[in-house]
Amino acid sequence: MTYIEFFDKDAIENICSCFIKPPERVVLVGDNEKLMNRHAKHYREVLLSRGKNVVFDCYTANRSKIQEVVATLSMIVEKYTDCVFDLTGGDDVFLVATGIILEKYKERNVQMHRVNIRNNTIVDCDLDGETIFAEEEPKITIEESIKVYGGDIVCDDGQEDATCNWNMDADFIKDINAMWNICRANTRLWNTQIFVFNTADEMRKQSDALSVKVPLDRLIEAVERDGGNYVMINGIIQRLKKASLISAVSTENNTFSIKFKNEQVKRCLTVSGRILELKMFLAALEAKEKNGTQTYHDVRTGVNIDWDGEIHVGQDAFDTTNEIDVMMMHGMVPVFVSCKNGSFDNNELYKLNTVATRFGGKYAKKVLIATSLDSSDFSKYIRQRAKDMEIRLIEGYSINGGWKAITEMSDSELKKMMRTLWSS
Repeated sequence: MTYIEFFDKDAIENICSCFIKPPERVVLVGDNEKLMNRHAKHYREVLLSRGKNVVFDCYTANRSKIQEVVATLSMIVEKYTDCVFDLTGGDDVFLVATGIILEKYKERNVQMHRVNIRNNTIVDCDLDGETIFAEEEPKITIEESIKVYGGDIVCDDGQEDATCNWNMDADFIKDINAMWNICRANTRLWNTQIFVFNTADEMRKQSDALSVKVPLDRLIEAVERDGGNYVMINGIIQRLKKASLISAVSTENNTFSIKFKNEQVKRCLTVSGRILELKMFLAALEAKEKNGTQTYHDVRTGVNIDWDGEIHVGQDAFDTTNEIDVMMMHGMVPVFVSCKNGSFDNNELYKLNTVATRFGGKYAKKVLIATSLDSSDFSKYIRQRAKDMEIRLIEGYSINGGWKAITEMSDSELKKMMRTLWSS
């Protein structure tokens, strides 16, 4: 079987049919051979990772000359048997040309269909009752989605900016919930305290990574130099100790000391916004549709994306990368979530919009979850800019006729909210 794809800037439209039923060959038709070949390399690699050895050929035709397009398509149909036109992407001239081809080669039983990527359905465009058949709805992973658009995930744990990997066992899930319950009582105080822990951790010299011991006067100086306030908030400290998340906390003899339960807890207690990210990650993992199926078949947090798909290592190596706090896949629809547990500026909106558009095209769902916006003019500006950029800004949720902030929502309410993100 040969798929004929009209090359589109939304990369998923050029390969979506291959995820439903892989063919022997894909013919890309467009007016930029160099660009098509570069994309074809990405598509082929993604399909090879699934064990599908699909051949990609590229044909050029001037999109402003319908006669040339018809001639090129005629050549392709005559060269390959079992041709299937995928009309999911492509310019109007190409789509009009397919109507001419359908009439010209009606004895060849040329097939035409269109994939609705948002709801995983196939439209029979030649009205003969036949389409490519799939026993299951197509699903792609986060890594596949990013690679289709020419990027890659930085996964090397040895790199400072690698994608976070978490062991989501029952004990750590319990710890996440305990930390979230402490954090959500007052996110601003939480951020202030975590900043102190982080500064102390960056100053430590001892080999035991879980234990931190630094001179108190130097810690206070470092915190204030970096624009923070040195605090030891008794309510937060005592709740963390009671949950056995920290121990050995002391400021005696001009020495600040603290011991974290384990490496994963430490990673949460030295980055102020991380517990919000993990709580939303957990809610997405556990979100279910009304029929009981998982809403998202792939969920990751701290996804670090390399823009060109070539990860360079070494002292003199430079890559363009961006981190997405939480990312989910529903079928072939990617959801990009940015979590902000404190103050932020409008650059965060632009970063989220840029990354989501680059690696999800028009199908990307863009979500910003914020806990600290208020009634100020700046917060109003953020709300309006998010709306203008088609970013769904979530500060809370309407539940049973009332309003609950993110920090007030129960676990079941958070899961229900996360369930809606792919379709909104």
